[in-house]
Amino acid sequence: MTAYTLGIDVGGTFTDLVCADESGHLEIEKVLSTADNQALGVLAGIEKLASTYGVRSVDLLSHISVIVHGTTVATNTMLEYNGAHTGLITTAGFRDIIEIRRNYKEAAFDIRLPAPHPIVPRRRRLGVTERIDVAGTIVKPLVEDEVREAVRRLAAMEVEAIAVCYLFAFLNPVHELRTREIIRETLPDVYVALSSEVLPQVREFERLSTTLVDAYVTPRLRRYLQRLETDLRARGFRGELFIMQGNGGVVGVERASRHGVQALLSGPASGVVAGAHLGHRSGFKDVITIDMGGTSFDVCLVQDGRPKIGTDQWMSRYRVAVPFIDIHTIGAGGGSIAWVDEGGALRVGPESARAHPGPACYGFGGQVPTVTDADVVLGYVNPESFLGGEMRLNADAARHAILTKVAHPLGMDLLQAASGIFRIVNNVMSNSVRQVSLAKGYDPRDFALTAFGGAGAIHAGALVESLGIRTILVPKNTAPMLCALGDLLSDLRVSRVRSFHARSSTVDLTTLNALCHRMGSEAEEALGTQRSHLQGITTQLALAMRYVGQTHEVTVPIASRNGVVGTAEMTAAIHGFHTLHKQLFTFNKPEDEVEILSLQLDLIGIRRKPVLRTVPYQGIDPRAAFAGKRSVYSSLAQDFVETNIYDGNRLLAGNVVEGPAVIEEKATSIVIFPGQRAVLNEHLTYVIEVL
Repeated sequence: MTAYTLGIDVGGTFTDLVCADESGHLEIEKVLSTADNQALGVLAGIEKLASTYGVRSVDLLSHISVIVHGTTVATNTMLEYNGAHTGLITTAGFRDIIEIRRNYKEAAFDIRLPAPHPIVPRRRRLGVTERIDVAGTIVKPLVEDEVREAVRRLAAMEVEAIAVCYLFAFLNPVHELRTREIIRETLPDVYVALSSEVLPQVREFERLSTTLVDAYVTPRLRRYLQRLETDLRARGFRGELFIMQGNGGVVGVERASRHGVQALLSGPASGVVAGAHLGHRSGFKDVITIDMGGTSFDVCLVQDGRPKIGTDQWMSRYRVAVPFIDIHTIGAGGGSIAWVDEGGALRVGPESARAHPGPACYGFGGQVPTVTDADVVLGYVNPESFLGGEMRLNADAARHAILTKVAHPLGMDLLQAASGIFRIVNNVMSNSVRQVSLAKGYDPRDFALTAFGGAGAIHAGALVESLGIRTILVPKNTAPMLCALGDLLSDLRVSRVRSFHARSSTVDLTTLNALCHRMGSEAEEALGTQRSHLQGITTQLALAMRYVGQTHEVTVPIASRNGVVGTAEMTAAIHGFHTLHKQLFTFNKPEDEVEILSLQLDLIGIRRKPVLRTVPYQGIDPRAAFAGKRSVYSSLAQDFVETNIYDGNRLLAGNVVEGPAVIEEKATSIVIFPGQRAVLNEHLTYVIEVL
């Protein structure tokens, strides 16, 4: 057998696998996710993949050199609030920062909005005497007996993790380091998260919140990864196992297990990486990626081939300020539930039917209508060929659910209700695209839309109508598994953020470069033995900047020359800040002084990746792939119209498909609406143009 690399992405509904051989040939599989133990779904997918190759799973695993895994364990832990029994040790008098927050509610006028779920209740938040000032000087020594008493109390509460967050510990971590030593004297098996390691930068609430989230999710993620690696090794896997991170890079299992907060949103991040790669191959460096799966809708803006990186993510109403790909996520997927609210209005999401019981059409006992049920009723999804015919859908159950739960309560007929579900979820998703584009100073008409996920290509053609986007990119065959392919296309990435306070007129470049050097050395050390397998290493730097007197900053890239930031590079970064500020907020003040708050360094280790195939053009005529006609809903006619159906497996590079049409593939459908035309290019990507 040849050597393989395997990408695995676990979503809320499906687990996707993409296996690449040395020639770049891809085999794809999709199985239902197993929420209680994601490893079971992963192993079931490997078994199914092995049967596709006609070999035993042990033989396939023994020939896989690299597995890259994107998991939702950390994300689901926060969404479901089922993380570790966590305690907090902090500076006396400051244990309520996590509840005081920024002193404002997310929805100021919603008097019914409850407080966030306490991942660490007040009884498990304990203060001890110590104090470090704004200069990093010890004002009050750490009272170690108080730490030991706090540990004793937390031990009595049977905590599994302890977060330690002292004031200004990012300037001087000596007290936090000593506290960890004391904790390990009594509780050697408890996970300890230090704020000076998780997020060593200014702002107490952000640092505390991020550290608490890390303590809360890491034990569960660590157990899952250990169990998965053990199971894979027992089944013959001898290669390297990498874990996807929310910053768009991968790390080894051991490093992924150190700080679980880095694994949040790792699945969507890999999709963005693949979407950017796909756009670049097809000649589009500026793209907006949309990933519509079974549970969520994830959207990200990619400019000049680079996804936007941010540090202002929220997860289940907790601030997570480590660097992540800037992805906007909402509860709008194929499994999103359609319902009628108290005022008699039709709503869709954010609740999802997930894999079990799933949409009504799955036949697993689901009784509520979902987006997938509407897609089946409208003819966009063929119930006979779902997942290549391996899973037949029950169209009657979909119709019954929509009739009883939506149509009858609203006095509508079936077609009005199903098209209403389709239209509403599209409006919600369009607004999300505007959030990452118009709301941040970008015109979506300047971007192509890269659509993937199981339902992305079904809805993309309708989304662009209200956004003014003229081009849609959909990868052939891999669209529903693009996150798994993105795992294989991702590089090793170590992100570091450090507080660096200065003003543009007096910034000390010697101090800045010394900090860059220290951070770079830490990041290189983090690569460990994996460095020997890399094809190269690159470094990216950015500064968090604002005008003096502002309370929030924007992140601006800064160049370096042979690893050194000079006057010219700093001047260019400051100019870039003024430009970006005007783009984001419609004004700037070039004459005002700029304040620098922190330095971000990303060390990127270039991995060997599968070389995706390019195929020759075979002509424009798609008739060889014609599979008949089917009644499909048309919003223009507001009725069903006879529509051409094409077998995606038989479409060749160069084939042109005029809308209205539906291209059916194993795990998705590509809907070409009236006034649109699809061309399959040499990179096996459907380029859909709005005429």
